[in-house]
Amino acid sequence: MKSAKVIVGAFIKNDKDELLLLKSEKGNNKYTCPSGHVEFNEKLEDALKREVKKETGLKIHDIEFLGIGEAVKKGKEFKKNEEHHVYINYSARVKNDKVKHSDESSGYKWLKIEEWKKRDDIGVDVVDILDKLSADTYENMYKRALADYQNLLKQNAKEKQDLVKYANEQFLYELLPVYDNLKVSLLHINESSDVNAWAEGIKYVVKQFSQVLEGIGVEEIKTIGEKFNHETMEAMKGRGEIVKKEVRPGYKLNGKVIIAAKVEL
Repeated sequence: MKSAKVIVGAFIKNDKDELLLLKSEKGNNKYTCPSGHVEFNEKLEDALKREVKKETGLKIHDIEFLGIGEAVKKGKEFKKNEEHHVYINYSARVKNDKVKHSDESSGYKWLKIEEWKKRDDIGVDVVDILDKLSADTYENMYKRALADYQNLLKQNAKEKQDLVKYANEQFLYELLPVYDNLKVSLLHINESSDVNAWAEGIKYVVKQFSQVLEGIGVEEIKTIGEKFNHETMEAMKGRGEIVKKEVRPGYKLNGKVIIAAKVEL
């Protein structure tokens, strides 16, 4: 009992989105895709890779199923040589598109799909696949355009968030020295039981000031006793690694340094 023969075919594109077709004698000297029979106990994709390698020397990747077709030759004229072929077609891509010509074809071309569709020297079985590949191409273009648009929206949203996040930076740059001066003034007050109400008031203001700044994302950079960090500190004196004295405080706004701390090492 005769059985149909299974043939795998590869519609291969390069990085320029050009499609490779071979001019083959077995295809009546028409351009068709690299193809070949599936051997017994051979997986379809393994057969595809083997046939492509044999006919073109190319190494394919990103293999995707395209569809199934068939060709049946029968009737009086084929009585002695009846054939039934089942074609399983795949799309694939290559990184290196340098073809090593084999004896199984008389030539090859890399052309855009629309260019192939204008030719009259392509196999009948290839025409339907070209239409499918064209549809896939436009769908992929749409998907890529949509993805680019979505990425642009995300980028714009992030930029807006950053703008809001750091909108008060200049204001704080002018305001923080006032806060510093309030703290410096407290250093000259004798912290004893007879501290007057004025000094207590200033302490309260500084505490309030600190809470307000903390609420909008301002963080004072820790310095004394810490290891010197050139990203958050500016050394005014000394060459050590540990901060001994803070000359002027530094600040971060939502994790970003807006005023570096001036320190002595």
